Amino acid sequence: MGVLKKFYEAFEDYFTGGLLFTGLTLVFINVLLRYVWGRPQSLLDEFSVYFVIWGALCGIAVALRNEHHIKVDMLFMLLPLGLRRWVSVLAHLIGIGFALFYTYFGFKLVHTYLVYGQRSSDSRFPLWIVALVLPLSGVMFIIRYVEKLLFHFRNGGRDWMEAQMRKGKEEVKVDGDGFAV
Repeated sequence: MGVLKKFYEAFEDYFTGGLLFTGLTLVFINVLLRYVWGRPQSLLDEFSVYFVIWGALCGIAVALRNEHHIKVDMLFMLLPLGLRRWVSVLAHLIGIGFALFYTYFGFKLVHTYLVYGQRSSDSRFPLWIVALVLPLSGVMFIIRYVEKLLFHFRNGGRDWMEAQMRKGKEEVKVDGDGFAV
């Protein structure tokens, strides 16, 4: 299981990093073409946007994995440890619900683009390929939210509690019953 997890993490990192790098490289090339040679290419503008958006949307799963997403936990950290656990479980269930919604409607959009054969206006590139990022990133979100949810129940919740206690010592002092002091 550890090998599969490491492989998937590497896939996430290289895939999102590669997409962002490619998109930003295309932007750089087009800036050179515009200001040095006076010949900008609209095709590069279009595809740089696609690559950057793909990298950003897939990168949300990486941020979720590494706890680098935006969160306001000032009040959360003041809750008793047991209640904090269940609030966190609820938050991850809501995240899974959102990701399922996002993935489902992403698939519907891809299907619509496929059925109607819609293409981009500049390059005539099939938009269903561009829209694939929605269900793909949605599945990536679901994987990360499920992983976080399962962490709450591993070893009867002791692993999560210990992680929170370590985190709590840095941020909020907690007494033996799990209450913030």
